[in-house]
Amino acid sequence: MSIFKKGETLGDSRVPRRYKIRIIAEDGEVLYWHKRGEVHIVDEDVARIFVAHFKPELFQVAADGSLQPPKPGETKPIRTVEMEQVCP
Repeated sequence: MSIFKKGETLGDSRVPRRYKIRIIAEDGEVLYWHKRGEVHIVDEDVARIFVAHFKPELFQVAADGSLQPPKPGETKPIRTVEMEQVCP
């Protein structure tokens, strides 16, 4: 005897959602966060925390989409960052 219906599983059986981080530079250019030369994909909880607590005064974006400390002539100031769901 079981309290669960046949085939029912514990917890959430959905596939976890994954996100990429869209970076909008001060000049309006849109880039995606790159890390180690590839678009960086993170879990939903990490993306939410990153976007909620991002401090644009600490990082700027390079032409390749990587986040770096400000380097005049090499990086651009960031206006905002947003989550964008990756299609499964």
